[in-house]
Amino acid sequence: MLKNNDAEIDRFARILQYAIVGIAVAMGIFHIYTAFFGVLTAVWQRGIHLGAGISLAALISAQKSKSWFVRILQIVIVLITIGVVSYFFIEFHGLIRRFGQPNQRDVIIGSILIVLTLDFTRRRAGNVLPGIAVFFLIYAFIGPYLPGMFWHRGYGFARVVNQISLSTEGIFGIPLGVSANYIFLFVLFGTILEASGIGQFYIDLAVKLVGRTAGGPAKAAVVASTFFGSVSGSAVANVAGTGSVTIPLMKSIGYKPAFAGAAEAVASTGGQFMPPLMGASAFIMAEILGIPYVRVAGGALIPALVFYGAVFSMIHFRSWAVGLTGTDTSKMAKVSQMLLRQGIYLLPVLMLVYFLVIARISIMKAAVYAVIATILIGFFFSKTTLREFITAFEKGAKTALVVIAATACAGIVVAIINLTGLGIRFSTIVLAAAGGNLLLVLIFLMLASILIGMGLPTTPAYLILAVLGAPALIRMGVEPLGAHMFVFYFGSLSMITPPVALAVYAASTIAGSDFWETAWIAMQLGLSAFIVPYMFVYNPAMLGYGTIGQILVTSGTAIVGAVVVGAGLAGWLYVRAALYERAILIFCGFLLMQPGGVTNAVGFVGVVLVLTSQVLRKRRLGLATAKEKLSDPVRSPEPASSEQ
Repeated sequence: MLKNNDAEIDRFARILQYAIVGIAVAMGIFHIYTAFFGVLTAVWQRGIHLGAGISLAALISAQKSKSWFVRILQIVIVLITIGVVSYFFIEFHGLIRRFGQPNQRDVIIGSILIVLTLDFTRRRAGNVLPGIAVFFLIYAFIGPYLPGMFWHRGYGFARVVNQISLSTEGIFGIPLGVSANYIFLFVLFGTILEASGIGQFYIDLAVKLVGRTAGGPAKAAVVASTFFGSVSGSAVANVAGTGSVTIPLMKSIGYKPAFAGAAEAVASTGGQFMPPLMGASAFIMAEILGIPYVRVAGGALIPALVFYGAVFSMIHFRSWAVGLTGTDTSKMAKVSQMLLRQGIYLLPVLMLVYFLVIARISIMKAAVYAVIATILIGFFFSKTTLREFITAFEKGAKTALVVIAATACAGIVVAIINLTGLGIRFSTIVLAAAGGNLLLVLIFLMLASILIGMGLPTTPAYLILAVLGAPALIRMGVEPLGAHMFVFYFGSLSMITPPVALAVYAASTIAGSDFWETAWIAMQLGLSAFIVPYMFVYNPAMLGYGTIGQILVTSGTAIVGAVVVGAGLAGWLYVRAALYERAILIFCGFLLMQPGGVTNAVGFVGVVLVLTSQVLRKRRLGLATAKEKLSDPVRSPEPASSEQ
């Protein structure tokens, strides 16, 4: 009897697998079609997007479970979800007429949608975000009983449900809209890149370019993680994707497991703010600010280069300091041969950059063209099969579930913050506590951003910070892009900031290293990222504001300064640095990163003095070594010739 029951379970699991693949492929086709021919009305487009995500997650849970009760429950959830989404289609015009005055049926459907969203988020993104959402839901009702800045007049059940579920201010707000219109396509783009073998080509190219240099595998991790992190927007997913290749490579040439894991975690985290894609948050930032996405990506470029310049230089100089070499790439084809044979694999990314930056077509169409190009290249050049493409569509839909859940659930939090006016009051309290001092405001928001970001995916962390923290900076005269980028950076950096540090946790698991040791090294490698946001707040030229000359000078000195700071922290510039030389390098690097004629001049002079001292010291050491060889008692000197 037991065997028959197991057979029935397996048969049902196979049926569910067909349903999962069907929904995943349908989601991909739906998003490609609407991106190319035009999206539906906001509630319809976002409703289908969310409904498909909830249904897919429920079917996955049913497939994994061996309990018939759980399986039936998940099927019921799918049917309820279909009913709720259908209601927004059938009653669309009625909801518009009743806007602000929902009837009892509207409130019931809206309440069910909230419960479905919370449960969906719990499954795909963990308990932290839905817990925060529930806290804010309770806050919406108990405001009259709270003191100080947390007081508000309180709202009825129907008003709260209307704000969250029956308008585009909550679950169906901008965040879910960005997920439905843009993010899903780029997630699909990433999974098709991987399935077609193009993603592996990028990793191989990175290894071949820098693999033979000192610390080559770690540098390859930085380069490869830049590619993948920019597309995925998830530091943890990036660690899992590239870290499985780069971390063993780093360990193979002598890197300690903790350093290998830390290098991958930091590089993967940096991918979240590396143009051209920057994951999901950049699209949401552009929508909130009402500016072109290209402007957000362009503003992020110089800070990202400073960050990666520091990380890359620290890896390079540290490798010299501990005598680590590169990896053997002699068995790999030459770069010229790789480009000649597989150079067309670069076309999808180049097309994406061209369409976004030069042609300036819509983000959705640029993504569709990149997806189609990847499919064609995979089919004709890497011989990717139809089954592999279907698997890529399935993986893309499953990967996107985290973003769909996070953006929908974050919409609940944003709706309550806007309804109660908490965001404005929070900004007022922060400004008052800091006494109008911009530096103190920045420090307060840095700590708040890191705290809120802990345990949350980057996208919902940024969304909450965008409505709580960014307005305070804007009220103090900070450029809106700089204010949003500031909280976005520190929300992202929670991925490498203990005690949570999800990217470090993932990397240390792969590396087999101690979490706390790995986190400490990651903090050192990512030190520049904790400084860069202050730089672009005080000097908007780093975000592309100002004349071309100002932007070039600022970016140049900042990148040089980041490299110098990396040298100081690693303890090596031309030769091993003495303690006082390390202090000078770190200090002068910060001076170079801070724009200004005097600070830059002092920074350059300090670096030149240290470099000169090290060159002379190495020359003295070289002469001393030569003298030792001449007087080597083990080997006799060569006999002089008779002619001499």
